[in-house]
Amino acid sequence: MNEKGYKFFFKRFVKPRIPTMVFILVLSIVTMLFSFISPLLTKSLVDDVFIGKKIGFFGYILVGIVAIYIISSISGYMSSYVTGKLEFILFKNVAEDSFNVIQYASLKNVQKIKTGDMISRIMGNIEMAVHIPVHIVPQFIMSMASITVPFIIMIYLNMQLALIVISPVFLFLLSSLFFGKKLEYAQMALLKENASIFSFLKENLYMIPVIKVFGLEMWSQTKFNEKMNNYYDKSLYYTKNSSLSSSAGSLIFGVPMILLIFFGGLMVIKGSMSLGTFTAFISYVSLFFSPISQLSSLWTSYKSSLPAFDRVKEIFELETNETDDKRLIIRKGMIEFDNVWFGYNGRYILRGFNATFKKGLNYIVGDNGTGKSTVLKLLCSLYSLDEGHIKIDEQDTSRVRRKDLQKNISIIFSDPYLFDGSIHENIKIGDLSATETEIIHAAELVQVHEFIKSLPQGYETGVGESGAMLSSGEKQKISLARAILKDSPIFLLDEVTKSIDIESREAINKVIQNLKNEKTIIIVTHNINEIEPDSNIVYLEQESDEPLMEKQVIIQQT
Repeated sequence: MNEKGYKFFFKRFVKPRIPTMVFILVLSIVTMLFSFISPLLTKSLVDDVFIGKKIGFFGYILVGIVAIYIISSISGYMSSYVTGKLEFILFKNVAEDSFNVIQYASLKNVQKIKTGDMISRIMGNIEMAVHIPVHIVPQFIMSMASITVPFIIMIYLNMQLALIVISPVFLFLLSSLFFGKKLEYAQMALLKENASIFSFLKENLYMIPVIKVFGLEMWSQTKFNEKMNNYYDKSLYYTKNSSLSSSAGSLIFGVPMILLIFFGGLMVIKGSMSLGTFTAFISYVSLFFSPISQLSSLWTSYKSSLPAFDRVKEIFELETNETDDKRLIIRKGMIEFDNVWFGYNGRYILRGFNATFKKGLNYIVGDNGTGKSTVLKLLCSLYSLDEGHIKIDEQDTSRVRRKDLQKNISIIFSDPYLFDGSIHENIKIGDLSATETEIIHAAELVQVHEFIKSLPQGYETGVGESGAMLSSGEKQKISLARAILKDSPIFLLDEVTKSIDIESREAINKVIQNLKNEKTIIIVTHNINEIEPDSNIVYLEQESDEPLMEKQVIIQQT
């Protein structure tokens, strides 16, 4: 476990909430103080009222006990409510900040963590991390106070007996150290298995059509069973050690009670200790060792929660795409790739890539794996360059404002991304300020308006998760309508006509024709027949030694 994990967490998220945590501690101390007073009232009740026959004390003691319960109940309620509220606020803040980091982080780095693992970190690990400052730390402080006060009172009542009954403390320390380390490693293994299951489920549920077509149900089930078996084994190991730790604590707790009954009982029999003092000792021994036992449990909980801090911190360590505050002003729409190098895991996809794209139609052609789609993603700053520069009208994209870059570039992927919402929502995200008229006009331009109107709920029809309720052509048209609504001067299309019907392909090509004189359009395609005459074409060829070079060719249709 990296020590920096929880230091980072406490400094960034817990420190601003320290006043609230102090208030919770004050409320808890009020409740605790009255629990310390109660045994003394019991002692007075036995020695002074029942044995000493001082009946006048009876009413005062009764009022005192009633007051203790009322005040303890009120402070207990407030402490519990404020603690619960603090826990929710911290979880909300950390989750929101984590999600924000992911949104702005480099796509290349985000993809190093599997989607299911990321979900597990945001929802599960953050909750575990928050549990330590909200519950474990305050309980630790209260436990230390709960140990000190009863010890002082027992020393005051009878020093000899107090020293005898607290002697088994070292047994709790040994048990905590032994089980704490085992549970920390067990929990880390359990968190990783849990994240693996999240990732598997996310991927498998998305791939259900492929699984059914290839008859992979049994294969998929076997893999899931293997992961569940691993999770079961890790869970069982953690549960076994957790149960052993709890049982050891309960067993050790019996030792001081036996010592108290033996030595304290002899003192009462010999008359060197009053019955009321012995009765109070029983309460204070319980008050003293219950926190000791709780400290043992808190320690194991603390150790088992520590791995969550590292997993949460890894989210915040994702590299962000930092850009300067320079404005991006587009006049000509000329895009230049200057000696661009980029690769994944040490393997370069683009090596010394140079290309120029001008207003109008530009095509990128090449075999699979040559980096055609990568060129578009680099232009959008979805990835950071390893070397080189990308310029738009002589302005380096790494030095302009992110919002300006996003505003001026639209991209449509080969596999259209649709949110699980209505058609209206999926088009409107192109321009959240757009009117109904503008949304409908965008849909009309891509020839999808009539289809939408034919649906029972029209534009409010749900598209399903990832657009599962629509055909490939319909999804692509909606994605194009979104880009039309955004109205950026630069349009990027990544094989948008792949795997769609002829009617949808013709509608998309018509939109491209209408926009080619107004915008810089870059189209990645495998289909040479779709390339317009007099277009700028960049061929990508993957060569082992030579850098990728730009080739501009003018072709004529026959």
